[in-house]
Amino acid sequence: MKIADKKEVRINNLKSGITFEKTGGGDWKVWDRFISVDKQKVYYIGNVCDTCKFFFTRQSESTVLSINQENLINSLNEGSFDFVKENLRNLGEVIPNGNYLVLKTTIKPESVNKDSQNDYFKSEQKETWREYDNEEAIKSNDQFRNYYREQLVDFGKVKQDHKEAFFNFFIPLNNFGEFNEERVDYYKETISKGKLPFAVSVAVLDVKTSEEYPIINGKEVEPEFGTHWCLANYIVDGHHKIKAASELNKEIGLITFISRDESWRLIEDMVSKIRGEKKKSWKFWKR
Repeated sequence: MKIADKKEVRINNLKSGITFEKTGGGDWKVWDRFISVDKQKVYYIGNVCDTCKFFFTRQSESTVLSINQENLINSLNEGSFDFVKENLRNLGEVIPNGNYLVLKTTIKPESVNKDSQNDYFKSEQKETWREYDNEEAIKSNDQFRNYYREQLVDFGKVKQDHKEAFFNFFIPLNNFGEFNEERVDYYKETISKGKLPFAVSVAVLDVKTSEEYPIINGKEVEPEFGTHWCLANYIVDGHHKIKAASELNKEIGLITFISRDESWRLIEDMVSKIRGEKKKSWKFWKR
């Protein structure tokens, strides 16, 4: 991911059909988190535990979302979107209410399904966390294991003695199989001409550190990356664009609204690491 610009925005739109929801667990008032559309849970987006595994689990099969402002749609499709607060607030009709750091980025998405070699849950996560038989939330995700990702970014040693890695995920809020192939071909042609159309997402940053490494041949094996910075971008507009870019192995633009209310309070640190900025000191808060 390349970051071209960033802005702080507060979304306060009573018409937004997308919401974050939370439920308690055990002695925790807040434990599990969800993204809902029109009060229907679409994704279970994990829990607040900083040593547990990162995951997202589909809760419903189909969701229809759209941005109604024609001028914004055209500028997103053509790659001419003006990254100013007024336009970002107008995009808020498909963004949950709350506080956001909005990034204007360029991404190179890779398609993933449950049989892919690049599936995070069967590769990098399995190499870092010990597996247990009762992990139903993660295992149930197999039936909806369709998403996009980028290659991991080595963050080096940040706040631990071990190396840390950044993972960028792009998760459709619509049904992954509901694509108009003519529209995908249109964006393939657009991208091939050198244009950079933009998708739009709402994102949550989770930073997870393993405390129980995998057991291999009866011995605990320390992974290469003990902490995973996981940015989950839930796509609210631009599913056809991302599919087209992934099939071409080309870059595409992404305007992503990173929730300050739902994320680990490490967003600035993530941005600095991605940009290669040097900081005299790092500040860390869990939530």
